Amino acid sequence: MLDMMKKKRYNKMYDCKNTTGLPERRSGQTKGRLNMKQSKKRTANSLLRAAYVLSGLIVLGALILLLVSVVTAYGADTNADRLPPAPDYALSKVTVWDGEGIPDADVYLTGQTRPYVSAIRYLLPPANTVGDQDIALLMQLSDGTTRTENAVLSIQKAVMYYELGTTPAVSDLLGEEYADAVLSQPVSSFTELGSYPVDVTFGDKTLPFTMVVQDTSAPVVALKETLNFYLNQHLKPEDFVETCLDVSPVEYHFSEQPVTAVEGSYPIQIIATDDAGNSRTLDAVYNISGDGEPPVFQGLEKMRTIAGIPIDYLHGVKAIDGKDGEVEVRAEEPADFSIRTAGTYKIKFTSTDKAGNTATESVELEVLPNLDQVKELSEDDVLRMGDYIVKSLEDGTEKTDQRAFLKKLYYQVQNHMVYVDNKDILDWQYAAVVAIYRGYGDCRNYYAYARLLLTCAGFENMMVEHEKQNEWSNAHYWNLVKVNGAWYHFDTTPRIKRFEFFLMTDAELDAYSATDGNCFERDRSLYPSTPA
Repeated sequence: MLDMMKKKRYNKMYDCKNTTGLPERRSGQTKGRLNMKQSKKRTANSLLRAAYVLSGLIVLGALILLLVSVVTAYGADTNADRLPPAPDYALSKVTVWDGEGIPDADVYLTGQTRPYVSAIRYLLPPANTVGDQDIALLMQLSDGTTRTENAVLSIQKAVMYYELGTTPAVSDLLGEEYADAVLSQPVSSFTELGSYPVDVTFGDKTLPFTMVVQDTSAPVVALKETLNFYLNQHLKPEDFVETCLDVSPVEYHFSEQPVTAVEGSYPIQIIATDDAGNSRTLDAVYNISGDGEPPVFQGLEKMRTIAGIPIDYLHGVKAIDGKDGEVEVRAEEPADFSIRTAGTYKIKFTSTDKAGNTATESVELEVLPNLDQVKELSEDDVLRMGDYIVKSLEDGTEKTDQRAFLKKLYYQVQNHMVYVDNKDILDWQYAAVVAIYRGYGDCRNYYAYARLLLTCAGFENMMVEHEKQNEWSNAHYWNLVKVNGAWYHFDTTPRIKRFEFFLMTDAELDAYSATDGNCFERDRSLYPSTPA
């Protein structure tokens, strides 16, 4: 029994697969079947290991492809998938000119942020009014998200401010970003204070602007070093001013009325204000000393004229002050005066020095009824007539263009007179008065009237007389006048063949004379030569 139990345990240990209850085969068959099972098991294990290796290779390849694609995309555009941190997408403020209209919202984007924003618009339409206004910008970002940012739209007035007296560039008027803008007219053409329309072109766009010409600088004033005045002198602020620089007219006034009634030194303030309202206040100290003497007249004498011929009362008259030198003289006619009514009148002369001392004196003026009393006129009486006419013709050319003023004198004689033959032998002053009074005469009257005007105007002149070829030849008189250092012929008498003989040379006059009976033949040794 015991042997049988051991045998069963042995069989169970070494032939555990025999569970069918069939009789055991021979030991050779058992070994063959065991070897076949072991071979199949090894094959299955090999296939499983191969599958694991293949799966690992596939996963590794996928990871390598993913890594390569990431590296390639990063190298192509390192910023494509990276958005900048907020709030750097839009500018905080944009400025435009009034008249440009509301700009597109994308003007708020910069070159750096534009690639990350696929669309941008105003959340609400801005108002087209001058000034700063808060606006909201709605943006569609490149990653598909939306974003809203706040900014400012500033609409500036289309106004430029130009400081008169300066030479600004366009960038000084509009800003550096508009340095290439073009104005419809140059800044230098604006010479007076005020507002003026002007067009400004920015590239292909032109806008209407207003140019405001302003003066914001106070006058630059220098006072006189010596401020000495006299008792009771009427002081003006201008008496204190040496120089003043400003682009517009300047007016002066005192801070308070200056004291002049008592000798001494006094402080004062002078205020200079230009047309633009800019002011400068200057402190000064002035001195008052005694002066009670009025000016003294020179050249006053009884005057005469012919009824209808006005005269210059101030011819030869001066007023000299002991402190101020020569001072102004004024003449005043009486209330009942009429130059056309013969009679005797009192002409009042007045002169006041800086201290307020006034000299007054009256002089008789006798108005003669007609030419019958012409010989009662003195040379000064005749010169007063000429001075009156010359002063009525003065317009500034007498100081700047002597030839132009001579032309006015020339035509004054010709337009005033008509040629009428006159056989009277007259001295030149009488002939001049007759020409003025009657308005007609012959060559002697023309010559005399021209001589009077030339003399009163300060031109050196002389008479030229025609040299008669025989007893029946006509006499003729004309003038030589010196202008700009040279002598010229000045004949106001009109002729049939030629009306004007103004500032002619010897050659020009002789050429005409040869065609008109040698009418200008003369003794050349008696007269200076003209330019060739």
